Amino acid sequence: MVKQEQGFTMLELLVAIAIFALVIPALSLGVRNLIVLNNRARDLSLVSLAAENKTEQLRSAGYNSLPLGTVDFSGELPTEISNPKSASYTVTSPEDGIKEVTITISYWDYSTTKSRNYKTIVSELGVGQ
Repeated sequence: MVKQEQGFTMLELLVAIAIFALVIPALSLGVRNLIVLNNRARDLSLVSLAAENKTEQLRSAGYNSLPLGTVDFSGELPTEISNPKSASYTVTSPEDGIKEVTITISYWDYSTTKSRNYKTIVSELGVGQ
């Protein structure tokens, strides 16, 4: 007569617990890293979009509407971008008939402040980049 046993042995249970003890922390760390990377990508996308929108707004205003100097537009940044954040643009005139616009946006990126610069050129006769 053959005796059939059902269930797991103590050794099988200990091996399963050991595997879970190694896999679960690694998975949770991986999920945490994915969340951080997703938030960083979101912030960078929003910063790029804000700079692009401001560039188009300034280009549409035209050459004569761009006074030389620096203007702060931090209040126009999306609220989703991590604080502290700031944004400004500086208009210079490297030569007659040409204005160079430099847009600078700074924001908090977990452990440090990141700063992105975007440049465009607006001329009396049209728009260049």
